Amino acid sequence: MTNIKELYSDSVQFSYESSQQLLTGAYLRCPVGEVVGLLGRNGCGKSTFLKILFGVLKAKNSYILINNKKTEKAYLTNKIGYLPQDSFLPTHEKVDYLIRLLIKDQQVRNILSYDARIKTISDKKIYQLSGGELRYLEICLLMHQPTDFVLLDEPFTGLEPLYMEQIATLILRFKTKKGIVLSDHNYQNVLDIATQILLLHNGTCRLIKNKKELEFFYAPEGIFDQQGPFSD
Repeated sequence: MTNIKELYSDSVQFSYESSQQLLTGAYLRCPVGEVVGLLGRNGCGKSTFLKILFGVLKAKNSYILINNKKTEKAYLTNKIGYLPQDSFLPTHEKVDYLIRLLIKDQQVRNILSYDARIKTISDKKIYQLSGGELRYLEICLLMHQPTDFVLLDEPFTGLEPLYMEQIATLILRFKTKKGIVLSDHNYQNVLDIATQILLLHNGTCRLIKNKKELEFFYAPEGIFDQQGPFSD
């Protein structure tokens, strides 16, 4: 049996009540060291797929392995973190208190306390943060957890370009330590840092080998001047 750490899923099927089947066989393979970009049109099931992988939404059928072990509720394994679209932090707590609460390792707390962006907001309460400050903090807290994998749902959406760049840098910094799956409507930000791209289309995942392929199923025609691989 391989010792490679990876998040693997296959044959994921899901439908909401009284609606057409949303996922018909979604597939994903994300080893530690990879950034998997999950793209797809609005309503195709990207957020649903991430929730199923994390285990907070039950699929009609699914086969999910974390480090070669079958699981249905990944969040109970302490191997995976999940960033939902909506903030998960209590709005009336201070940033420095939440760091102490959510980060158990004192050395890691020290690293966060010296982060230039965290320093400027440490005395603020969550409701006082801008959208970029909040998203950066949330992703920092997730990345510094002792997990092997992180799922990020819309980490860039609605943010200023400066914070998009800072969050992309943060994700890449942890790429060698974790397997990261991210989905976002700002697909160019995803393409810039992804090592592989999956397109969720008609309920299944299609592996995209070069950017030009996206024009057939997702991106406007002619948007990519040339074919090109993704980040390594």
